[in-house]
Amino acid sequence: MNIFSKLSKEARTGIIVLAAIAMFYFGINYLKGVNIFSPARSFYAVFDNADFLLPSAPVTINGLQVGVVEDVYFADGASNKVVVRLRVSNRDLKIPSDTRAHIKSDLLGTRTMYLEVGRSDKLLGRGDTLTGILDSAFTDQLTTTILPLKDKVESLVVSIDSVLGVIRGVFNHKTQQGLVVSFESINRSVLKLEHTVNEVDLLVGNERTKLGDIFTNIRSITENIRLNNDKLTNVFSNLDKITDDLARSNVSKTMADLQQSVSSLQQVMQRIEKGEGTIGQLMTNDSLFHHLDGSAKSLDRLLEDMRLHPNRYVHFSVFGRKEKSK
Repeated sequence: MNIFSKLSKEARTGIIVLAAIAMFYFGINYLKGVNIFSPARSFYAVFDNADFLLPSAPVTINGLQVGVVEDVYFADGASNKVVVRLRVSNRDLKIPSDTRAHIKSDLLGTRTMYLEVGRSDKLLGRGDTLTGILDSAFTDQLTTTILPLKDKVESLVVSIDSVLGVIRGVFNHKTQQGLVVSFESINRSVLKLEHTVNEVDLLVGNERTKLGDIFTNIRSITENIRLNNDKLTNVFSNLDKITDDLARSNVSKTMADLQQSVSSLQQVMQRIEKGEGTIGQLMTNDSLFHHLDGSAKSLDRLLEDMRLHPNRYVHFSVFGRKEKSK
């Protein structure tokens, strides 16, 4: 038989009770995150408000848990300051003296503590006090962020409601009927356009050969232009030279002389219309015309008589002219 069985009933009961108490104490500390078998250091932080921070809350540095909150109580019985005793498990962890302790809360409202490690060369010793800072609660930050957004959303909802009211006013029964008619008209227009496109496709298909000839001729023309580029350049150069010569010539003097000649001609025509001069008399005086006409006719009869009876006007003698007897 073993030693435990040799003990009395009372001794065995006492051992079991002590073991249960030890296990209970170890379990409670384990649940609190305290390892009673590892060396640890305690520090203090003073706050104006603990913000419902509870013992056994984790203490972290850079997101890594390094200890737990051991106790939260008023400082020296005063109610204006709250002291938080925190336990750091790692005794080799160096904590600068300007390190600050922050209380923060997550989305679910759970309070934790994290240490903002300072840069001082001086280190904190066991039982030293840290500067305590209460961060804004996550819900407060969320409220601060959401309130302006809430106002904007409310303004947007009012604007949307106004727009919907305008849309309801516009899209009444009459407008809906008009839209139906418009869509039907658009549908007919699309059908006509499709029919026109089909006709154009058919026309292009039928005239494909002619179109090919046209494009061939266009290519031939452009090729001829390219081959005769030098000649065309000379032609344009000559035209440019001609325009330059015209620009340099005394065109204004020529136009002035021409205008003067036209004025003189107008004066002559005016004199003719007034009957001045021989031409004017011929144009305006009928008696002069008849006189000249009669003279011309008499001359014509004389010439005709000379042709028919030349001996009346011209005498010829083979042996010479006979002298008339005196």
